[in-house]
Amino acid sequence: MPSLLVLTGITYLSLIKEMPAPVLGNIPLADKWGHMLAYMVLSLCMAADSYRAHISVRGLYLTAILLPIAYGGLIELIQPHFPPRQGEWMDWLADCIGVSIGILIFAVWYFLMNRRKTPSSTSNA
Repeated sequence: MPSLLVLTGITYLSLIKEMPAPVLGNIPLADKWGHMLAYMVLSLCMAADSYRAHISVRGLYLTAILLPIAYGGLIELIQPHFPPRQGEWMDWLADCIGVSIGILIFAVWYFLMNRRKTPSSTSNA
């Protein structure tokens, strides 16, 4: 469910005619940082949803990497049909970087959680 909410938010913000007042102010490349943050959150949510659904690790990574990257590309391709929006390769690159960061965060979390669950080498026999 979190993935669907994030996906809906990304779709809405990507296709509306007028963007709300800039939240990030005069930060250089604020738009690209926004893309990276949005797709990082999407990737994390998709990975977490897949993990909770007991999807295999391989399937989880495919879901949390390929789907957000493909969706980001699709959004950039259809944006020109929603003037004054326009698709940009650099936006898609920022999406891909965000997905990479999100999956890296998830991978570290997954590693640490599985390390904790590993039985200790000492036995109580």
